[in-house]
Amino acid sequence: MTITFNTKLTSQEIVSLYCLIGETICMIQHLEGALSVLITLKKDVRYPLRVSKKEADNFLEKYRSSLTLGQAIKLAKKNNLFSVSLYSELEAILEGRNWLVHKFLHDYLDNVHTTSARNGFLNRIKTISDVAKKLQEAIEADLIAFSEAIGIDMARVRAYVKQYSHKPEEARSSF
Repeated sequence: MTITFNTKLTSQEIVSLYCLIGETICMIQHLEGALSVLITLKKDVRYPLRVSKKEADNFLEKYRSSLTLGQAIKLAKKNNLFSVSLYSELEAILEGRNWLVHKFLHDYLDNVHTTSARNGFLNRIKTISDVAKKLQEAIEADLIAFSEAIGIDMARVRAYVKQYSHKPEEARSSF
């Protein structure tokens, strides 16, 4: 086995890295949005017409603008809004997100000298993105089931999800 040492990244490697980081940050923000909706509907609204649409919109905006991913996970857990297994997966994605935002650059610069190390970082970032998408979809499915349990017909939503979702390879949940 030959290890290639190369400290200079090609333009394509830099573009790929930046695109992957951008994709991952977007997937995490979509997950945060799904959590905000989950908290609003399951904690504050709870059932149809309990609060006005304006009040529900205000709750949602408050969560979207003020809660970090970690805070949203803690609030949802405190109010028992999802399963223990989903909580564990959300904690793992939070760990991955925190690494990406706070430690990635330092770790990357310390280990960028081999192609295999660079590929390891790219794979880790892609895994975070894939798992964030998987968790967003799990939260959406939970919200559909919650809505049906309180008497809302979700047939049109289920048809829409079926029509427009595609199932890429199963996301891995280890970073």
